[in-house]
Amino acid sequence: MTPRLAVLGPAGTFSDIAAQQYLRQQQLDWQLTYYNSIDQVAASVQAETEYALLPLENTLDGYVQNTLAILSYAELQVVGEALVPVRFSLAANAADLASIKRIYVQFKTKGQCGRILAQLPQAERLTTESNMLSFNKLQTAARGDAAIIPQFHLAELPDTFLKLADVTDTTENYTRFIVVKKQAAALQQVQPWQQDFRALCYITPQTDRAGLLSEILQEFAQRHLNLISIMSRPTRRELGHYRFFIEIGGQAGQSPVLADALAQLAQRHHVKYLGSFSR
Repeated sequence: MTPRLAVLGPAGTFSDIAAQQYLRQQQLDWQLTYYNSIDQVAASVQAETEYALLPLENTLDGYVQNTLAILSYAELQVVGEALVPVRFSLAANAADLASIKRIYVQFKTKGQCGRILAQLPQAERLTTESNMLSFNKLQTAARGDAAIIPQFHLAELPDTFLKLADVTDTTENYTRFIVVKKQAAALQQVQPWQQDFRALCYITPQTDRAGLLSEILQEFAQRHLNLISIMSRPTRRELGHYRFFIEIGGQAGQSPVLADALAQLAQRHHVKYLGSFSR
């Protein structure tokens, strides 16, 4: 049976573009299945699909907190990534910006188009789950409705609409997506890579004391593993208790070194290895 890849839909989203790009690069013939929210995409791997694509990080708006939360509790393994450029336009059934009464904007898009939104203090902001849902709202737009949409969909709207071709805060805006499958990654079985790779993990300390985070990071530093990023997230058990999401950059042949670092950390903390992928 053809493997299925769950994607945030509908068709035409940046997630859709990232998924098709990933399949082309990996020469995979998978079926794309669309869902209405990131939570539904992740949940589908538990019951309906074999793989899912989740947005992980944006140049302007940082990590997608919903995805980080999903990775913290779901039994998923990261197996790949896709990076796509992200450009936005504003379209409105209005004569000018001052006439806009409400604007549809996807929850992560708000942080990438702050400057244009600051010019619309009078407009009610309606948050959507995807950029395509924002776009679809304009298909039956009332007078005064507007939306921030993917730039490549601008030409599909009526010429009578107000259109601003590029409202992205900077020209260097990308979103990084990860591909996950339903299977927890084995802690001591880091996939052997003969090229540069990225690995992800969560580390939850069992105690809290001065110097604890420094000791955790030293396990990577002393093995010459490059820490790309570290994010603290609440454990949801008690105020003041955190787990750490860590992304590691490894070089060819460093997989055993990473496995050793994780094994050492697991002797003192709870370690959830999330998988790795080549770059």
